[in-house]
Amino acid sequence: MTFRPAISAALLALFAAACQPAAAPVAEAPATPETAAAAETPAPAGPSQLAKFQAGQFEKLDLDTELSIPTAKFVDAEGKEHSFADYSGKVVVYNIWAEWCGPCVEEMPSLVNLQKAFAGKDVAVIPVAFGFGKGVTRETTAAKFKELTGGELPFYYDGELEVNGQAKTGALPATIIYDKSGKEVARLIYPAKWDAPDAVALVQAVLDGQS
Repeated sequence: MTFRPAISAALLALFAAACQPAAAPVAEAPATPETAAAAETPAPAGPSQLAKFQAGQFEKLDLDTELSIPTAKFVDAEGKEHSFADYSGKVVVYNIWAEWCGPCVEEMPSLVNLQKAFAGKDVAVIPVAFGFGKGVTRETTAAKFKELTGGELPFYYDGELEVNGQAKTGALPATIIYDKSGKEVARLIYPAKWDAPDAVALVQAVLDGQS
């Protein structure tokens, strides 16, 4: 999503004057509080370059966001702290899931395949478990994750629910895509087949710098 800088009313008036015949000069309109405010207000953003993906399983893909990647810490299976800063400079596909969430469990293998599709490229598929629920612990969730992924994705656990809190969602499953600068460019609060051609193309578009 790109922003076009606003052109001040004064510059517009000067441009208009320059385009008139010499015999018919155009007087510059006096500045008013309204025109001054308009000059300082950025023009609305144009349509996202990713809007073409809002079809099929991505019909409800949300592109209207300006959030940054969370800075809160999460832990691995051993309890060691990590953050998305570990993946700085990469496109991050952040998946929020829980071991008791059926749709989360169902889509997890497709996230493994999505990472495989971008092997050796600047894309990191990062599931972070939603650490909440009766009987749910880091250990039980790690065991379920290994069963689902075969250890082919890193295991992370958000026991304090701080990461998804900063991401401003408690929905499950949810997948949020951040560009290389750490800016959120798309989110889907529904399960998806993340190894399907449209999903791979969406992530590739973000990798290519579209937003």
